[in-house]
Amino acid sequence: MEDGAVHTCPTHPEVRLDQPGTCPKCGMALEPLTESGGDADAENAELRDLTRRLGLAAALALPVLLLAMAHLIPARAYQSLADSQASRWLQFALTTPVVGWAARQFFTRGWRSLVTRQLNLFTLITSGVGAAYLFSAVAMLAPGLFPHSMRHGGQVDIYFGAAAVMVVLVLLGQVLELRARCRTSSAIKALLDLAPPAARRSPGRAGGDEEIAHAGVQVGDLLRVVPGAKEPVAGQADSCAKNR
Repeated sequence: MEDGAVHTCPTHPEVRLDQPGTCPKCGMALEPLTESGGDADAENAELRDLTRRLGLAAALALPVLLLAMAHLIPARAYQSLADSQASRWLQFALTTPVVGWAARQFFTRGWRSLVTRQLNLFTLITSGVGAAYLFSAVAMLAPGLFPHSMRHGGQVDIYFGAAAVMVVLVLLGQVLELRARCRTSSAIKALLDLAPPAARRSPGRAGGDEEIAHAGVQVGDLLRVVPGAKEPVAGQADSCAKNR
């Protein structure tokens, strides 16, 4: 849905779209060129959504990682747990929502990069996560498709742990990046708020000083800054005017 503002990519400023979305080149979320309350609310909503996805993905990926690494623990109990069918099916069940829900945004952007032939980071992420998950899912659901040379201890190796951890790490990076961008946007907005909303143009239409909106200042206008006031725009100071 169009919001009337021009949106651009932080890494590809030549991209200009009249609606929010993702960059067709790198897949990053577009940012508005002008700050407004609605844009800040949208950014905060995206941050909350990514944080929620990160929390769920991390909670599910941790036991998957522990089960996948159980064979490294010398205790016999852990060895038998790592090789059991229960462990493999539990990893399958826990990783599926991580890949299917928490990483859905990555697959959407990765697919778009393939359609537009603008390969980017999300192409790499989705290919790695997708390959690890699909290979493991096929190994669980149709192990007979694999030759005996790929079986170790009678079972095909699975890589659900790798897929889940990759999703968590990428989500963590996205959350940290968005938080940094929100802080930067807030700092820029606070800096812009330091400028006064109006300027004093001299001479005005009536011969004296005329107060005009900040947006109405044009190149060549002579502005008067009274003592204690803020300068509305950057310009060249007139020494003669300052001495008067």
